[in-house]
Amino acid sequence: MFTYFLEKISVSEDLTPEEAANALQLIVDGDISNEEVAAFLLGMRMKGESVQELTAFVKVMREASTPVVVDTLGAVDLCGTGGDKSGTFNISTAAMFVVAGAGVPVLKHGNKSVSSKSGSYDVLETLGAVPNLEKEKVEKMFEQTGMAFMFAPNFHPAMKYVMPARRSLKIRTFFNMLGPLLNPASVRHQVVGAFSKEAAGMMIQILANLETDTAFTLNAHDGLDEVSLSSPTEIFELKSSMSRGSTTFDPGLLGFEKVDFKELLGGDAAHNASIITNIVSGSASHAQQKIVELNAAFGIYVSGRAESLEDAAEMASESISSGRAKEKLNLFVETSRRLA
Repeated sequence: MFTYFLEKISVSEDLTPEEAANALQLIVDGDISNEEVAAFLLGMRMKGESVQELTAFVKVMREASTPVVVDTLGAVDLCGTGGDKSGTFNISTAAMFVVAGAGVPVLKHGNKSVSSKSGSYDVLETLGAVPNLEKEKVEKMFEQTGMAFMFAPNFHPAMKYVMPARRSLKIRTFFNMLGPLLNPASVRHQVVGAFSKEAAGMMIQILANLETDTAFTLNAHDGLDEVSLSSPTEIFELKSSMSRGSTTFDPGLLGFEKVDFKELLGGDAAHNASIITNIVSGSASHAQQKIVELNAAFGIYVSGRAESLEDAAEMASESISSGRAKEKLNLFVETSRRLA
């Protein structure tokens, strides 16, 4: 049965949604060897995945995940596909506290670093938080703070059948695109950074297929999987389950000055944690603070809490200047430690 799928993709033929779902189901059930899983991931990459295949894959993975049962009304997730090889600090993790400080609930889904020096898990741990809380404690964390971090391996146990193949391949696979679409709390509002404009375009279509309320998927001209301050960014928007082509967003339109890409670079988890601490304290560099404010603005706006991006940018700035972003970071660290 699985050989049929491998043969079909080897001649660049797309799988039907049913076939795609069946193939991934066999993998997540643990019925397929590591070698065949690797062949499938590589074959899909060489053929090029279709939106229909990827939508089917997301449905299978969501079905196999451990759900986080909380009130997601107005809550957002900000995350990226990774794989942009940019070396920036953890911008969306920093933005999480700025968004929360503006009164928007955050349900962030993330992982340890795969290709960068510091993933969201790594930097949160270095900040003193306990990022690997299990389901019940994540639910309590969100109820008590309006924030939660869901460490992917705790909520996607089926990934253990995929990880050996992903590690052996050492290249980007469709799982990089699936990751941000597998939020265990099924959030309805998302900002997703992608490693390419093509990936961002596919991801907005997948989110539309999955009945997401509002979303932005994006990729910057400088390669960042965030809204950049050093170049324009291609942004796809999903509203009322309808998506359209990308808009080229210039941060100058919101009054943000352009910065040199080098000013956005980070380092290891300790270095990035100190940048985040400085940002919420209002003592970071202009470029560091402004790129977090800009990305937080998109998170606030997508939640429906602000009428416009301009209003959202003001709310992000005020979240930092008022000290609320810093309070949210401290609350996140203290509550996660207490619950752990």
